[in-house]
Amino acid sequence: MSKATERVLATLQQLLTEQTQVATADIAARMGVSRSVTSHYLSDLLQAGLVKKGTGRPVYWQLTSTVAPVASDADDLHSLAAVIGANGSQRESIRKCIAAVAYPGGLNIVITGHSGVGKTFLAQQIYRYAKDTGALAKTAPYKVLNCADYANNPELFSSILFGYVKGAFTGANANKPGLLQEADGGYLFLDEVHRLSGENQEKLFTFMDTGRFRPIGENQHDSTASVRFIFATTEDPHTAMLETFNRRVPVNVHLTAYAHRPINERLAFIKVLFGTEAKNFKCPIQVAPEALTYLLNLKPDGNVGRLKNMIKVACAKASTRKTGPQLVVAITDFDREASRVTADNLNITQPLIVGEQASDTVFELNTASPAQHFEAYLAAHDELTARAVRTQLQNLYQLNGADTGEDSVLHAMHAQRFRQVVVDQFGLKAALDYEPVLFQLYVQNFTLSADSLAAIKRLASHFARSQHVAQAFYAQLPVIAPASHEVLTAILTCCLSETVDETIPLRCLMVAHGSHMATSIQSVVNRLCGTYLVDALDMPIDTTINQIAKRAKQTVADFDTSNGFILLVDMGSLNQLYTQIKSQLQGDLLVVNNLTTATALDIGLKIQQKLPFEAIAEHASTDYTIAAQYFEGFAKNQNIVISCMSGLGISEKLRDIFQEVLGRRISLVTMDFDRLRQSVAANDIEAFESTLLVITTTNLPETFEIPHINIYDLLDTSGQVMIHDILKQYVDQKTFDDLYNRLVRFLSIEGVSERLAFLNPSIIIQEVETVIFKFENYYHVKIDGKTKLNLYMHISLMVERLMTGVSGSRSASLQPKDAREEEFFTVAQGIFKPIELKYGITIDGYELSLLSELFKAIVAPA
Repeated sequence: MSKATERVLATLQQLLTEQTQVATADIAARMGVSRSVTSHYLSDLLQAGLVKKGTGRPVYWQLTSTVAPVASDADDLHSLAAVIGANGSQRESIRKCIAAVAYPGGLNIVITGHSGVGKTFLAQQIYRYAKDTGALAKTAPYKVLNCADYANNPELFSSILFGYVKGAFTGANANKPGLLQEADGGYLFLDEVHRLSGENQEKLFTFMDTGRFRPIGENQHDSTASVRFIFATTEDPHTAMLETFNRRVPVNVHLTAYAHRPINERLAFIKVLFGTEAKNFKCPIQVAPEALTYLLNLKPDGNVGRLKNMIKVACAKASTRKTGPQLVVAITDFDREASRVTADNLNITQPLIVGEQASDTVFELNTASPAQHFEAYLAAHDELTARAVRTQLQNLYQLNGADTGEDSVLHAMHAQRFRQVVVDQFGLKAALDYEPVLFQLYVQNFTLSADSLAAIKRLASHFARSQHVAQAFYAQLPVIAPASHEVLTAILTCCLSETVDETIPLRCLMVAHGSHMATSIQSVVNRLCGTYLVDALDMPIDTTINQIAKRAKQTVADFDTSNGFILLVDMGSLNQLYTQIKSQLQGDLLVVNNLTTATALDIGLKIQQKLPFEAIAEHASTDYTIAAQYFEGFAKNQNIVISCMSGLGISEKLRDIFQEVLGRRISLVTMDFDRLRQSVAANDIEAFESTLLVITTTNLPETFEIPHINIYDLLDTSGQVMIHDILKQYVDQKTFDDLYNRLVRFLSIEGVSERLAFLNPSIIIQEVETVIFKFENYYHVKIDGKTKLNLYMHISLMVERLMTGVSGSRSASLQPKDAREEEFFTVAQGIFKPIELKYGITIDGYELSLLSELFKAIVAPA
């Protein structure tokens, strides 16, 4: 089997671990080759009985039972393993290079990336890989040409590339072979290819298509050569190069800049560069934690090339004060004003020691083995449990053994963050045993198939409190691979569920000004109680209430607060938080404006004892010295409950309307509909003992004893009477009329908004209000709310219909049928005149006849 065929088989096997169906296009995209080439090799595999294909279109491929596991990617990389990130962030780029080498005769490659990212190094490793794998002979040549040197001299470029014969031009005293001839059977690397003019690019076309060329001055005979091209550019080839050139270079490989690499790859670059200097100085080099932190956070303009020079200069400075066996590089050895720094905010606490024999490649564990073991373990269990996940994690630790020390710097960072967040902040000391194996998986870019990931995420979703801690930890850890972060968050959740009490009903958040005050108190409470009970937010002194509220909302977004939520604050102004986060809560809210360690610990202990929310609130009113205290719940004050299942924000808008008119006379509570439905099903009258009215968007059972009404029934006369009877002891008639008119107008705007395509609902409603008011005055009637809604809808849509001309076939000249209708036509034409002038429309006889039908039920016969 050819190497290329093996790669197609390996790619198919890998894709089948990620998805259930694999088409030819999927394999081609993963390998970076054409669909026709992929199809050719799949046909070979089909004939060999190694794969089978389904029927229909597109064709989906599967492995046969005779296929043994393919070699891991690490075994296939050969010299390409020296490319940092080959099994990490640059994985797909390296796979494209391998595919290009394996293709019969090779495929031309263009390498893109900023200056200094390692394009020249990658080109060299591609050449070595081709020799290692037998794609090229061991004696195959490798030639390099920097196109920038000939950007303005196409004739000289031609002579260098194609060669020339004796007498071709003045000074051509002998035949001179060009780079194409010298690179025959090997690679030609053209750097800065974007500097070539269109003319120079075109000179390559014939050779790239046919393998034939003529030296300068040769007019009769073609020369031939077999050359594979690697091009490099800092520009986008699709804009910097001719499209006809790009079509001849099918493989595009991009190298990521240093600052955008994951932390393990940045550290690998630093190790390699310091390893080179250790050889130069013939002694080990110790890099101080502050210096290493600076280099890992660095965003050098020249990428690795700039980093290399900075390290050289720093080592030179450090050598001037060398007194022991090691060269100690300090932060002062770097000109920190010369380079920008990223916002990663890494803080390394352990020095890096690099010896003279430092490896030139990054230490990368085999990613296949742990993943395969985990997949097999999950597949063997019909029902996935957190215990099973924890057991397999322990098995993986035994499989991989103890930490090798190769990644001691990263492990120190990982362990420090784990202690800070999981152990100290959330008080989960027992979870520390899982840290070493989680680190191993972290540096291995550990991932699972899509199905296994979905299964473990579903499991993790059942442990809300544990998941919150896991998310908090991985939010503080630099991302090496996003997919791996997602998997490890779910795995850590399952591990923590062993020590976190998921049955604790209440949530508690502490907010304090200062850099560490709230989290320090959180740490004390959680650690003394031995489990995760409270959350905390540290806020700088100059932070605004709105900024604090935004972070608080983000923190509680995924919390179940239906059993109650407790907010502890350290300053009087922070008690304003309750007004901003209350709408996001599903249950009652207690605000304690006296955040101290003693108060927080007392509340934490009560939460751990699972005291009811009401009991904790009662203690708060008597046990603490509190400057201000707020307690709100739908069952505590005279209130109106509004619950809408549509999710359109109707509940909140209705609440605001009531609040603007009623002020603080009655509490307005928006409730999650599921919670209301459960209370109604249980006929929980005690929970609604202070509720005056429940407003919903759907009809509640008549057996529910609390007064309730469908929001749209408010527009009926009976609904108007009902709400008036409930509110009359709290508001006078004028205030009630104001409230009712606002409700009618709001509901009308909501209805119109869903139907109008062009008109502004708010503006047209105001104009329709004027029309209705004039009709009421003329006919001396009071139109009820539901009829008004009907008129709002009809007239608004009529105006838009006439504006757009979408009115269908009808008789525009329709005349009144009787004197009463004739009177209505005349009155209506006068009332609608301002609207006709504003919108440039004419309300014809047909539209007036429809309006007349609507008003027949309103206007009594004369």
